[in-house]
Amino acid sequence: MESGRVMVSSEEVISLFPSDKFRKYQKEVLKKINDSFNSGVRCILLEAPTGFGKSIVNVTMCRAYEPAFYATPQLNLIDQMKRDRYIGLHLTEIKGRRNYYCVYDPIATCDVGLCYRQAGFDCKKTEVCHYWKAKIKALNSPIALMSFAYFLLEGRTEGNQYSFGNRNLLVLDESHSIDRHVINHVNLVVSPYVLPGNIYRNISRNIRHFVTIEELKDFVASTTELVSSSYHDYEIITLDGKVLTVEQGLDKLKAENFVSKSELFLNTCDDLEWIWDIQYTTSRTLGLCKVLVAQPVFAHAFMNDMIWKRANKFIVSSATILDPTKFIRETGINLSMKSDEILHLRIPSTFPVEHRKIVNSANGKLTRKTRDENLPIAVKILETILDTEKGNVAVHVHSYDMAVSIMNIIDSKYKERIITHTPETRKDALRRFENERGNVFICVAFEEGYDWIGDICTAQVLFKVPYPDINDKRVARRLSKHDWHWYRLETLKTVIQAYGRAIRSEEDIANFYIVDASFIDLIKNEKKYVPEWFKEALPDEWKNLVKQQ
Repeated sequence: MESGRVMVSSEEVISLFPSDKFRKYQKEVLKKINDSFNSGVRCILLEAPTGFGKSIVNVTMCRAYEPAFYATPQLNLIDQMKRDRYIGLHLTEIKGRRNYYCVYDPIATCDVGLCYRQAGFDCKKTEVCHYWKAKIKALNSPIALMSFAYFLLEGRTEGNQYSFGNRNLLVLDESHSIDRHVINHVNLVVSPYVLPGNIYRNISRNIRHFVTIEELKDFVASTTELVSSSYHDYEIITLDGKVLTVEQGLDKLKAENFVSKSELFLNTCDDLEWIWDIQYTTSRTLGLCKVLVAQPVFAHAFMNDMIWKRANKFIVSSATILDPTKFIRETGINLSMKSDEILHLRIPSTFPVEHRKIVNSANGKLTRKTRDENLPIAVKILETILDTEKGNVAVHVHSYDMAVSIMNIIDSKYKERIITHTPETRKDALRRFENERGNVFICVAFEEGYDWIGDICTAQVLFKVPYPDINDKRVARRLSKHDWHWYRLETLKTVIQAYGRAIRSEEDIANFYIVDASFIDLIKNEKKYVPEWFKEALPDEWKNLVKQQ
């Protein structure tokens, strides 16, 4: 394991704080984290709401306990951190190969650059390649900043000459869903987008609703043989002195990645519980296509190899580590560390509660059974909110279908303000919302990772409580085990994450309107896990619902 400092004084930690001014609680938390590390604690669960300044605290600890990883789930959060005048200079970012272009073939990204498509190509990668220069810089940096996805992928190169290996400290920021990220990282997908086109066409007729794990294993094993053969065919082409096209390089890369994932599935499916399902996608060349998705029900068995063995010490930070005991089990921390090596710290909000009020606009549930009846009423409520809120308003909906339904019902006089989006137009719609004023952004899956400070967003509407889809096989399996607490907790995390998008500083003022009455049942059932800083913003008629007996 990479060596690092074991004992650091609190005075030294405070001296490394990159700003000359502390926000409330920051100095005390830095001392508490450092004292805990010095007393044998290895993992700090830092639960702190927006406004505390988790990033600058995390970076301070990275400076004290370098070399360190700093991993965060979204690339836009990496960009935000690099722009920050206090912490940006202390971080060296590294992104995946596809974010850099090949210096010898500028139409190709570095994951399929010439060195991947031509045998023996001498690209002097550490001297000229945009990706490798960035990686060497990050390797030599005391604090390497990266996405969760890159951190997990890079872990496969353990023992490689250019591997990050292990470091003294790992910070996992916005980490409330790291188990989901690991599951997404190990899941096995069979689709026209992850397999070489000719392979998918050959095996697509065999994709079906497999009844047993043995049937699924046989299908995956036979598909893996075909994919491995395809990969070796491309290797032979390059060994014959030919250069693969970019398209062939992409197919070779797809084959390589599929084999890696299929081997993980085949090596674990007898010991761990996996679920699988058939979905559908549309290909421009093949039309409607079947997609097989297989994923483990739980992540904890993968977490040690992928995360907890990668460092000596850990800071796991988020605003929504709502049930630390369950979080520890879901993420397998309890399998890698002793209970006295784990500490949960919960920090209050520093923002004025009158600036971040939660407003009761509920008048009926929007469940599957009541949606047809209550949706027109909910849209009328939304219209009333928009009559009051003239700035930028974000309306959180749980699906694209519901966004379309709102647009079909809402009065035409509001439509000139409304911005909608599809999966393909997310970035353009977000850019317009952030750069213009007076608009209404009906948005799907924008609850996390966005910094809508100031007048970018002056009000939010939780139109539909975002319960996980019970038609999802993994969700259904969890519920068949009667894990309703997990189901509701996932929902509550998403709601609270959405709440934090528009209040990013003490000066920000943004009401949070709740239209779906299902929220009432949610907070009643999970009242023990609703943070105090969220409770204090609730309207009076709801505060009684979350009082602990």
